[in-house]
Amino acid sequence: MSRGYVANVNDCNDGTGTPCLRMGIGASERMGPGRAQRGSPSVLGKATCQPIRFESRESGRPWGGLLLGAGGSARLAWVVFSGGGAPEAAQATVRVNAGAELPGPRPLFVQHVTIESSQGPGIVLNGTAGFAEGSSDLTIRGAGNEARPHPMMVNPNALGTLPAGTYTGNVEDAVYVGPSIASSSVYYLGADATLRDLGVPYRLEGLQVGGPDAPAKLTIEAGVELRFEPETLLRVVDASSTLVSAGTAVEPIVFTSAREHPTAGAWAGIAFDELNPEDRLESVVVRYAGGLCQCSGFGCNDLPDSFDVSSAILVFKEPAAPFLANARIEDSAGHGILRGWDGADVDFAASTTFARIAECTQTAPKDAGGRCPSEPPACPRSPRRRAGLRGRACRGPRTGSGPRTGTCRRGRRWAAARCGSRGAGAPAGPDTRARSPGSGPFRRPRPGRRCHR
Repeated sequence: MSRGYVANVNDCNDGTGTPCLRMGIGASERMGPGRAQRGSPSVLGKATCQPIRFESRESGRPWGGLLLGAGGSARLAWVVFSGGGAPEAAQATVRVNAGAELPGPRPLFVQHVTIESSQGPGIVLNGTAGFAEGSSDLTIRGAGNEARPHPMMVNPNALGTLPAGTYTGNVEDAVYVGPSIASSSVYYLGADATLRDLGVPYRLEGLQVGGPDAPAKLTIEAGVELRFEPETLLRVVDASSTLVSAGTAVEPIVFTSAREHPTAGAWAGIAFDELNPEDRLESVVVRYAGGLCQCSGFGCNDLPDSFDVSSAILVFKEPAAPFLANARIEDSAGHGILRGWDGADVDFAASTTFARIAECTQTAPKDAGGRCPSEPPACPRSPRRRAGLRGRACRGPRTGSGPRTGTCRRGRRWAAARCGSRGAGAPAGPDTRARSPGSGPFRRPRPGRRCHR
């Protein structure tokens, strides 16, 4: 069946009163430029060289796409969509709209489906919509534009439904996840979901696990990488919701920034407002976090010149035991771990490696009465790379195996008492010096700046 016009999905009926489109094996549907297919199609091809193709009838001009409105559904097998995603179709070859119900509808079934050369994302799942159970073998290639470069853009409640497949060869090979694609009232993950390793990272506008009367458990598979937009965080909102991130030594789970050239503080971090006994962060890497959390008054180690406690990982309730193990925290603009509860001194640093943390590797919690010591508690430090001014080595005598002292080029000197002892290979111990922030020769350097006199 080869047609030079746009098929009307009202041409047939499946007996339920729902408009439908049925297409035979090996059929080709040629769509007019900018036109979209609407309704509840059932499109089933065949594996043996007879897929069904949807393409534009005018070479070089994109057609619209497949649009499923609220209440619609589609079952697609051995289908190829080529050259769709015109602006009139909101630049997605397949677009699914839904409301705010939980659990969300699962109207789109795909099996051995290929979307190629889409002028925008291959698939957009709005509201709380997701893929139908059993979906598999989805390929999206050549999709995206400068404004919307991803193969898929999905709402948080679609996360547990994304099928295995191939999502490379696009403008940006990442699955985009965001509240802006969801219902305005259900911007959070409101049901259990497993974040699978799809071979490409996830790019997130932030993610909240759980919502009002909507507990959720987010399980993240080993090897997954999550990239967060600036100033966003991963937040577990209450004790009925859970985050289980269990990587391995070979395939850690990576939480990092979505910026092309990230720096410390590029995103806020991972926050636990409440705790669940199942919470786990094992074999994870957290990079470039510690951006402003807009939180203060927690723990006993404020950031310099402020009451802020921004950290890569923020825990606001006392845990029964550490749930962080074999982790690595790198390049935090604030602390490594905020122990922001009132109670016991539960240690999160025993099996955690820290690198280039601007302030404490982990803060001291308040006691059960909400009090801090009269003297500021020690602030454990992470090793920092020692470098000369503008990358040049300092000259001068070396005492034993300690930090280099003497005169740098241009007459500068190492402030050995201030930063030399934090250099690579030097022991990281408590910082017991009296501070006078913002004044004197030993003014605290900002992250990335070198210490000098």
